[in-house]
Amino acid sequence: MTQQLIEIAKVLHTPLRLNSKAGEKILIMTDTQMDPLLWQGLTIAANSLGMHPVVTIMPARDRHAADPDPAIIAASLDPSIDLVIYLTSTAMAHAPFNEAMVEAGKKFLLMEELTPAMLAPNGPAWADYGAINKLGQKIAKVFTEGDSCTVKCPNGTHLTVSIKGRPGRSIAGIPLALHPGKGGGAAFPDGEAHVCPVEETGEGIVVFDLTAHSVGALKEPIILTVEKGYVRKIEGGHQAKIWSDILKRMDDPLSYNCPAEVSIGLNPKVVPTGSMRTDKKMYGTSHIGVGDTVVLGGNCHAKLRLEGVIRHPEISVDGQVLTRGGRILLDE
Repeated sequence: MTQQLIEIAKVLHTPLRLNSKAGEKILIMTDTQMDPLLWQGLTIAANSLGMHPVVTIMPARDRHAADPDPAIIAASLDPSIDLVIYLTSTAMAHAPFNEAMVEAGKKFLLMEELTPAMLAPNGPAWADYGAINKLGQKIAKVFTEGDSCTVKCPNGTHLTVSIKGRPGRSIAGIPLALHPGKGGGAAFPDGEAHVCPVEETGEGIVVFDLTAHSVGALKEPIILTVEKGYVRKIEGGHQAKIWSDILKRMDDPLSYNCPAEVSIGLNPKVVPTGSMRTDKKMYGTSHIGVGDTVVLGGNCHAKLRLEGVIRHPEISVDGQVLTRGGRILLDE
């Protein structure tokens, strides 16, 4: 066993302790584009904590929100499995499969797009998740009690949307039921507070300037024009065209739903890497979702879910400013 594998297994004790316990059976779902050190490290960590891991490996999916192999779906929904870990190269949280997991009352842990570098000492995996959750709960309360949310940024972003009646949530590596009495989970590395806005109420411009799904670190901004809750125009360079092409291929009007989520990153240990796994958790950033909202409690059942990150947003709820210039005002 190499020293790197020993260190990876050591840090992976944290998400396992937060989401499982000795005696439980864990299914680790991974794919051929993920570094084998990660599933090996999870297996070692789980065994050392008295858990019972099972590993499944499949070819990588061709897009975000695509279902895993049917055999893996069946295994994940097996009543004997206590926790399913999504250690995949594409995001699974908004796949139809995950909706079935929630409905079945299953518990899951999102670790999509993870790399060994994210587990390095003093990185996002080593954050104080208790402190992150405490701050997240403050922000979630403001979202829950609010009627209207505005996202602005000097980069040209100016988006307004209704959040009336929609619950805010703190996502901090700790299991969370997404619907009362049903299944849910957490992510790792983690750290965000979010709200799923009311569909068909978004108006304005969104400018992603840090990272985005399917294209990674942004070389030029991706600019979305949002009218009546749907993306009507996508502008920018080559990466914006990739987004546009992905959405066109889906041939699904609901996949243009925007904003599907407004979120504030809370993890002070994140340094941008070009991966959405951690970049969207970076302290003081915001990621905005496009497409499906069902898992988060919305009513847009889209085929696709994409997200992008704004580095220094100003986010306000009913006039109360929550973030500005990379700062979170409720943390001061």
